[in-house]
This record gives sequence, C-alpha cells and structure tokens, in this order.
Amino acid sequence: MRTWLTLLATASVVAAGAGAWGWNHYVAGTWTSSTVVVQVAPDLDVPWRLDALEEAWAGTPGERVLHHVVWRGWDGRLKAGQYTFHPEESVQTSAERLVTGDRDAVDVVVPSGRDVGPIAGAVSRRVFADSAQVAKWFSRDSVMWRVLPNTYEMWWDTDAEGVTSRLLREHRAWWNDDRVAAAAAQGLTPREATVLASIVQAETAVIAEAPLVAGLYLNRLKKGMLLQADPTLIFALGDPSIQRVLDVHKDVDSPYNTYKHKGLPPGPIRFVDPRYLQSVLHPAVHRDLYMCAKPGGDGTHDFARTYREHLRNARAYQTWLNKQRIFR
Repeated sequence: MRTWLTLLATASVVAAGAGAWGWNHYVAGTWTSSTVVVQVAPDLDVPWRLDALEEAWAGTPGERVLHHVVWRGWDGRLKAGQYTFHPEESVQTSAERLVTGDRDAVDVVVPSGRDVGPIAGAVSRRVFADSAQVAKWFSRDSVMWRVLPNTYEMWWDTDAEGVTSRLLREHRAWWNDDRVAAAAAQGLTPREATVLASIVQAETAVIAEAPLVAGLYLNRLKKGMLLQADPTLIFALGDPSIQRVLDVHKDVDSPYNTYKHKGLPPGPIRFVDPRYLQSVLHPAVHRDLYMCAKPGGDGTHDFARTYREHLRNARAYQTWLNKQRIFR
C-alpha cells in the first residue's frame, strides 16, 4: 500500500513539475536573451503570416511564442508590422503583441534632392513600400510640391499610398495660417513659394545665404524681370553634371527656361528643404538684382545691384573657371 502511495505522490510531483515547466516554457517565462526584431509583411494573407513566422523562427526560441499563439487559437489574428521583442518579455506578452498589433514605429527620412528615384529608395528602405510605387506617387504634379523633406515616424507596414497620404497631411499642417499669410505678403501662393524655394536651394547650399538669394529673386519678380536662374536651365536640360552654363544652354525649349519665360516655372525643380521655404517666407530685404558664384568654389555668391557690377563679378568667376579647366 505504501508503495502505491509513494508512486502516486511521485507521479503527482512529476505532473506538477511538468505543468510548472510547461507554464513557464510556453506562457510566463521569458524566451530570448537578446533583442529580437521580426517583420510581418502586410501583403501576406492572415493565414500565411503564421507560416512566415514559423519559417523565420524555425529552430529558435521564437517557436515558443508561436506555440502559444496556436494554443490560444490566435493564429488567424496575427497583425502585420515590425515588432521588437526584449529579453524581459514573457512568451505570453510577446504573443499578445503579435495579435493586438502592438508594433514598432520607425523613423522615415525623406531627404531633399533633385531626383525622385533616390528619395523613393530612401523611403522604401524604412517601410514596406515598393520604391517604384513611391516614385510614382511622388512624381505626380499635385504631390511633388507638397513633399516636405524631414524625418517622420510611421508604421513599418505603411505602403506607398499610405506614405503619400501621411506626407500630404504633414504638408497641410506645415502651411498654417501664419505661413500662408507670409507667402501672400511676398505675393506668392504656397505652391509658388515652394517653386521659388526650390530654385533658391538649387542656387546655394549655404543656408545662411538663402534669404539673400530669395530676396534677389523676389526683387526680380516684382520688377517683372526674367529670373534667369541657371538651375532652371540645368533642370530643363536634364543634365545635373553641367557646372558651367553656356549661351547654347539658354536656347533650350522648355517652360522651365527662365531665360526665356517670365515669372516662375510651372513646378519645383527639386524636393525642397523646409529651411529654404522659410527663406522665401522671410527673405532678406535689399535691392540686389544680380548674383554670381564667387571664385574659389566654396558655394557662396557675389551680389550686385547693377548689371555693370554683375559683369565684373561674372568675369572674375569665369576667369577662375578657366583656370580650373571647367568648360561645361
């Protein structure tokens, strides 16, 4: 009789131990000793998301999380997104996060630049958005001028349309009443201010000079003068390698040729850094009408009120270009 009681007690202890082990292993215990990042693609149908995770976590402690998901009957509820799991998380907590969508936000850097391809590529590397689709959205005339380069927090599972919608909301928020009024004070709409800012940014990489350049172009616009902005010619020619604008370049047949067409071109010539927009909204007040790059290649410019003074500056710069053997 004692033997049976001993065996029964032993079996109970073993069962309790197994139950405790199972509870700790598949529910309450931690499962990773290091941070784990996993991405659940939104283009997978929900039933296939578990399969994708099983493949990614095969032979790793992550299988315990998936066992918990299946045990709870949650395998049809996995949410898309990027998840970061930490060492202190229990199996149950991690499983619950997968089915409630407690996912990560990521920082998406939308860079400033001339060409849409590299910008779309930079965006698509941070979220689940195809770069070709991002480029397609960003290239739309109604969208391009509204894209403000900056760093934005988004969900990893955001697609190209979602990225565009987010940036359009940010654009509407940026153009508050004060900024719209500041543009109007310069005789510009928000779109026109963006177009001018794109020229200013293309003219100077020295942000401290931007208000001076903006003021110069505004002076020319108010006098009804041609802008004669070299970056618009380079844009029209589609050749960013041009370092020296020649007379032959000024004959290009394009609405972006500001040597032929008065006023602003029909659209921006690059995606505009908001700091350059601010330079258009708050330009330096002066009477200069001409500018020319300074010899030395440091990116700064000489400004002039008269054409005679400008010719003197231009000759000095052309002499420097010749010495550098820069002929185009």
